[in-house]
Amino acid sequence: SVHELYNGNDLLFFANTGVMTQPVTKDDYSRLTKTQLFAHNLMTRESQRLDPYDLEIGTGILGRMSDKLTSSGYHVGSFSIDKSSISLVGEPRVSPSPNIIGRKGITKFNEAPSIPDMLDKIAALNEATTADSGFFAETWSDSLLQSLAKNDLFHSQLNDKSTSTPFPSTDLGAKLSMIAKLIGTRDERGADRDMFFVELPGFDTHANVGSGLQHRLNEANGAIAAFVAELKTMGVWDSVTTFQSSEFARTLAPNSGNGTDHAWGGNYMMFGGNVRGGKIVGQYPDDLTDESPLSMGRGRLIPTTPFDGGFQAIAEWVGVSDSDMNQVCPNCYKFTTDQLFHEEDL
Repeated sequence: SVHELYNGNDLLFFANTGVMTQPVTKDDYSRLTKTQLFAHNLMTRESQRLDPYDLEIGTGILGRMSDKLTSSGYHVGSFSIDKSSISLVGEPRVSPSPNIIGRKGITKFNEAPSIPDMLDKIAALNEATTADSGFFAETWSDSLLQSLAKNDLFHSQLNDKSTSTPFPSTDLGAKLSMIAKLIGTRDERGADRDMFFVELPGFDTHANVGSGLQHRLNEANGAIAAFVAELKTMGVWDSVTTFQSSEFARTLAPNSGNGTDHAWGGNYMMFGGNVRGGKIVGQYPDDLTDESPLSMGRGRLIPTTPFDGGFQAIAEWVGVSDSDMNQVCPNCYKFTTDQLFHEEDL
């Protein structure tokens, strides 16, 4: 459980953390914050990009890590479960494109073909090139053949994979189980590093926060416990770090529907066998009232620690060089040293 991980020094918390453009106060946050606050879509996107000034436009934090590791000679896998995420997107043609894998695995393409050699005919048709072949047609055919090859590869690798640990039959349980199975294919894939993205929705608790939040927290706790147990059984617990984030926190003061509304600074966690846990990093506010210098009213608190700080430490841990860090974390220069972290800190 999360509690056991914290007490076992394998989990830490980030206090009052969030999407930040630069350090701000309650007097200047609206002027100095580039990301539109309290909007699910925009803050979700920025929490996965961490590049408010588009210095590395169109890329995500994990995608930029993958690019620099690939350029340094590492073989990097990149996976999201059930849906795409900009967090995994890098520069075109630098590192392999991210793969979207369903929580139940891969369905083999065309399992009941109308003719026995259907795949061979598809390949022959799309590999054919003539002098007047169009660029867009060639690109489309190349993408199709790559997708079919990946489908065959991942289906063969995952079809017989199972976990030693029983995972709960929940949304997050199925997703983390699939990540464990993908980690189990790393040798077959020749991967030195892997990046994974998984999402647990359902925290937009504008009404009846008590029951909804308890359900989601129980789901997260059960899935995390199974994931940790499986990683330990696989012998990779010290080689996997999980970073939890969100687009924003919730108001501390309830609304009229016994729910909470969109806020900003929140508390997040990171865990793994190499994490120096059992502690809280960042600054927890010492005043939660509306008179606090960090309060925007109704328990909306201005964050004092950026997500950039935690990801900088992770980038160092996976092997990103100091010379490449400005491209991986392009907005870190906006923050003071006590708002950022290094590998040895976490």
